[in-house]
Amino acid sequence: MSEVGYAAAFLGGLFALLSPCSALLLPAFFAYAFPGHAALVGRTLLFYLGLCAVLVPLGMGSALVTGFFYGHQDLLITAAGAMLILLGVMQLTGQGWAIGPLERLRGHVRGDSPGAVLALGAVSGLAGFCAGPVLGAVLTIAAASGSTLRGAVLLALYAAGMAAPLLALALVWQRFDLGRRRWLRGRGLRLGGLRLHTTTVASGLVFIGLGVLFLAFDGTRTLTVPIPEAWEAGLQQAAVAVSVPDLLVVAGAGVALAVLIVRRLRKTGK
Repeated sequence: MSEVGYAAAFLGGLFALLSPCSALLLPAFFAYAFPGHAALVGRTLLFYLGLCAVLVPLGMGSALVTGFFYGHQDLLITAAGAMLILLGVMQLTGQGWAIGPLERLRGHVRGDSPGAVLALGAVSGLAGFCAGPVLGAVLTIAAASGSTLRGAVLLALYAAGMAAPLLALALVWQRFDLGRRRWLRGRGLRLGGLRLHTTTVASGLVFIGLGVLFLAFDGTRTLTVPIPEAWEAGLQQAAVAVSVPDLLVVAGAGVALAVLIVRRLRKTGK
């Protein structure tokens, strides 16, 4: 357990996708992708920040934070599910309602707003508490070592592993301009006095569905997925067994970031 490093933490988050606890991640991507394809990578990074907002404080070994999350799970699950359903309803109604102060609030907090994407990431982080032995190992190390910085970095990397497939999907989505495909562009429609759009309706329904799923399956802890448990356990144990030096991981990440920055600068220059 004490040998869990940066690479193992990242892989543990990546392999957590096979856990029922991470069942929210892929539907969550489509929840903010349908109406937000113009800034999809940015929204995915916001989703990652939402994950970090829940997971990183746990990695810091704070007894207060840990006690709050684990001591009030039922309340948190209920509040998170209700919040997702509310965001879905707000997304569905779009521009169709205006009631004094509520209209001003809706202008800042919508189902497709940055705040909604952050909240979706935080809910996914809340669901990820039971995902695999790597998370348990990281939390154990953080609590035993007393190193809040290392615990925070490990959990940030764990969250990065969870978000990495979504970021790759966002890049592919933008590279091939999937959001502009005719069947995804959708069309406007009217429902009584409401002016709606099919993409926001789809997104709102996904939000509502995620909220119902969260409430019905105890934060996805009782949800099952059609993946043999041996596969999930084997991949998680393989992640724990990875022993890449932390310095090498940091150096590799730095080189990758530098390459991306140079490519972006060259593209901007052209």
